[in-house]
This record gives sequence, C-alpha cells and structure tokens, in this order.
Amino acid sequence: MSPLDPLRLKTKRLMELLDQIPNDESYDDWINKIQHLLDEREAFIAAHSNLLAEANQTIIQELVDDSRQIDLKLSAETAKLGLQLGHIRKKQTNRRSYVDPYEEVEGTISPYFDSRQ
Repeated sequence: MSPLDPLRLKTKRLMELLDQIPNDESYDDWINKIQHLLDEREAFIAAHSNLLAEANQTIIQELVDDSRQIDLKLSAETAKLGLQLGHIRKKQTNRRSYVDPYEEVEGTISPYFDSRQ
C-alpha cells in the first residue's frame, strides 16, 4: 500500500461524483460533497508534499492526468451553471417587463400630455 493511496482514492471518488450529475433536488448536496473532497485533497497535498516529491513518477503522472480531467469536468459544469443563470436573469427581466411595461418610461409619455385634467 502506497502512502499516496488516500489521495488516489479521494481523486477517484471525485471523478465518480463528477460523472454522476444529479437532478435538481440533490444538486446542492452533490456540490457540497465535491467541495468537501476538493478541500480534503488540497489539505492532503499540503500536509504530505514530501510524499509527492518521493513518489513514483507513474503515480504522479496518473494524479496529474486525473486532476486535469477533474478540472475539465468542473469547468464544463461551471459553464453550464453560467448559462442557466443567464437564462434565469433573462426570464426575470422578461417577467418584470411583462408585469409593468412602462416601468422604464419617465413622467409624461407624450409631448401632448394635457396637464389640466
């Protein structure tokens, strides 16, 4: 058993989680699990940097490749969330303009407004 096995297990678990994007109800829990695993990996790397320096190059290369895949998957998920957020903002703007279409119009609408009503 290698001293880097906990890091490798956390990395594999993270990759498995990123492959299984859940539905809307459990999405927040999924994000929290991913964040927790990322924090654990970062703490392990910071605490055991000497093990990484002494480790076999094939293990290091495997970890680097897995980290790149994780980064790509996280970037794709971030882009997807950005698109969803853009759609939500657009929907809110459309809904707001539908409720009060004259919200942005100032004071009088016409130069022929009769002030003697």
